[in-house]
Amino acid sequence: MALYARVLILILLLTACSQPAAAPTPSPEPAATPAATRTPLPSPTAAPPTASPPTQTPEPEPLTVWAAGDEAHHDALARLLTDAAADAGVPIRIRSSTSDAMIARLRVDQIDGQPPPDVIWGDGNDLAILRTMGLIQAVRPTPADDTLPAVITGATADDQQWGAPVGAQGFLLLLYNRKFVESPPRTIDALIAVARANTGSGRFGLVAGWTEARWFAFWLDITGGEMLDANGMPSLDAPAVVAALELLRTVRRYGPTPPSTYDEGARFFRRGRAALAIDGDWALEGYRGLTDTLELGIAPLPLTNRGTPATAPLTGVYLMYGAALDGQRLAQAETLATTLREPAWQARIARDLGMLPASITALNDPVVTDDPALAAAATYARSAPGIPPTRPIRCAWDAVEIELPSLLLGRRTAADTAAAMQRRAMACAER
Repeated sequence: MALYARVLILILLLTACSQPAAAPTPSPEPAATPAATRTPLPSPTAAPPTASPPTQTPEPEPLTVWAAGDEAHHDALARLLTDAAADAGVPIRIRSSTSDAMIARLRVDQIDGQPPPDVIWGDGNDLAILRTMGLIQAVRPTPADDTLPAVITGATADDQQWGAPVGAQGFLLLLYNRKFVESPPRTIDALIAVARANTGSGRFGLVAGWTEARWFAFWLDITGGEMLDANGMPSLDAPAVVAALELLRTVRRYGPTPPSTYDEGARFFRRGRAALAIDGDWALEGYRGLTDTLELGIAPLPLTNRGTPATAPLTGVYLMYGAALDGQRLAQAETLATTLREPAWQARIARDLGMLPASITALNDPVVTDDPALAAAATYARSAPGIPPTRPIRCAWDAVEIELPSLLLGRRTAADTAAAMQRRAMACAER
C-alpha cells in the first residue's frame, strides 16, 4: 500500500510536469483617446495692436544743374550755386563745363532721346541756342522795375521770357596804359586826339575789335543808331549807320595796319605798344598781371555825340528751366532763381564771378562801386541794349562782321557798306 501510494504520487507529479504552461493573460488595450479639441487663438483684435513705425518721407531727388561758364570761374560758380541752393533749401547736383561743351553734349543727348538737365546756368547765347533746340521752357516774367532792361531783352522772344536773369556780362570798357595816358579821354573827340598823339615810333594809339559786331554796336550808339528797327528787323542802311562806319574808319587809322586782328591788337596792348584799348570784361584777367609792360587803367566808355554815356550790348546770364520740368521740381528751380536775385546773392555774383548783377539796385553795392571795371560798366548798364534771342539780330551781327573788312581795307565806301550789310541781313532774316 505504501508502494502503491508512492507510485500514484509519482504518476501525478509526472502528469503535472507534462501540461503546457498557461499563456499569460494579455493586458487590456488602452481605450482610444478622443482627439483633443484645439482651443482657438484669440483674434487680433483681442489685444491692442503694436504701433507700426512711421513711414519715412523720401528725400527729394536733387535738381540737376548744368553750370556753363568760363573755365576760370568754374569752381567759384559751383560754390556759389551750392551755397545759394542750401540757403534756398533746394537739393542740387552740379555739372560744370564751358558753354561750347555743354551745347555739344546736349545735342548728342537730344539725338539719343535723353532728357535735358533740370536747370541750366548760361548766358544769352546759350539761351538762344537752347530755345531753338526746344530744350528750355518759358519762365515767369521778371519784374522790370529793378532789372537791367538788357537782360530782359536778352531772354525775350515770341512775347515770352525764356530765362530768369541773374547777371550780365560781355561789357566793353575803355582801357589805357598809364605810362602813355595820364587821364582817360571822356569824349569821342578826346579819344581820337589821344589816339593820334600816341601813334608812331612803333606804338599804336588804339586797338579794338575792328570788324566785330559788338564793337560796331558801340560806334553805332555814338552816332545815335541801332541795329534793329521798331519791328525787330535789321536797320543797317540808315544815316546813323553810315556815320558810324565813317567814325570807325577814322579811328581805325590809329591802330595796327589792316587786316590786323583783334587778337593781335590785344597782344600789342599787353606788351605796352598801344596807348588805348576798347576791350571786354573777358580780357581783364589777361591784362591785370602784366605790370612790367602794362600799367593798366580802366575807365568808362566815352560820351556819345549827344553827351550821354556811350553804351555797348550786355549779354545776360540766366537760370533756364528744362522743357520737361514741372510741379514741385519746377517750384524748387524758381525758388533757387528767386534766392539768387536777393541783394546778398547779387553782390556775391558780382564779387565771385566778376559780372554785373541783374538787379539795378545791386549796382550801388560797394562790391560794384569799389571795382573799377564793374563801376565803369555800371555807368551805362541801365541804358545798354540787350541781344534778343531772335534770328534778325543774329543776321544783323553776321552781316556786319562779313561786310566790315571791305570798308576797312578801302574797297568800299561807307554808304555802299551799309547797303551791303542791310541786303545780307534781310536775306538771312527772311529765310
